[in-house]
Amino acid sequence: MEYNTLLYRFFFDPLAHGIACMVVAYLVAPAQFVKVVYQETGESYASIVTRCIRTKNFKLFFSGAHIYALRQFIAALAFGVSQWLFLCSTDYYAISNFALLVIWECFLAGMVETAVTIYSETKEIAANKGALMKRKERMSDIVTPIFLRNILSGSASILAYEFTKDISGVWINMMVSTVLGIAVSALTMPFDLIATQNCGSEVPMTWIGRLKHNITVEKKFLAIFNGLTMRILQIVPYSVAHSLVMLFLGKA
Repeated sequence: MEYNTLLYRFFFDPLAHGIACMVVAYLVAPAQFVKVVYQETGESYASIVTRCIRTKNFKLFFSGAHIYALRQFIAALAFGVSQWLFLCSTDYYAISNFALLVIWECFLAGMVETAVTIYSETKEIAANKGALMKRKERMSDIVTPIFLRNILSGSASILAYEFTKDISGVWINMMVSTVLGIAVSALTMPFDLIATQNCGSEVPMTWIGRLKHNITVEKKFLAIFNGLTMRILQIVPYSVAHSLVMLFLGKA
């Protein structure tokens, strides 16, 4: 790939992903608030929403919205940068194996996103938990589960693009990214829950320790999927947005 093309894509790709995902972030911010409160308290979705509506405290739905939108904008920029790094790396050393190609692309996406968003995500979780925080939040509480989650999260849009890039029309791309987004939502849910629980928890645990605690001590395997419905409502729009941007940039 020519130097001028790589330079152009270094600036344009991240910006395109960032703008698209920032819009999505504000649209799904209420779902993020409900999910965090549900994961921490076990209170039903309906109860959380009803309580906020009855008290006419609609601002609660957007209590972490600005931080959340900023994190998603930065995360999307990071995703765009990871795409640029992927282009540079494959231009330098071509990878012919499809599985290795996707794994490398997802790893880069997860690594860059985690590096640039871990601080803001820590603050966002703390803002949504509010009085439920038992101690000061620390990035070390959540960095490992967030990194693993981000690797898997990027796979939905990356696979959707790779599967549909040679097919005309965007509807197939949207359908595939939606299906993959739902699957990834379930796969990443344990990591997302562990990060939420670990942030500001009274008893610090490793991510493996927290997972074992949920399964063996709480004796509720399904507890690790707390908030899955809201997670799907969040992951799918981002998967579709990223995949569509990749599709449009690929055809540009």
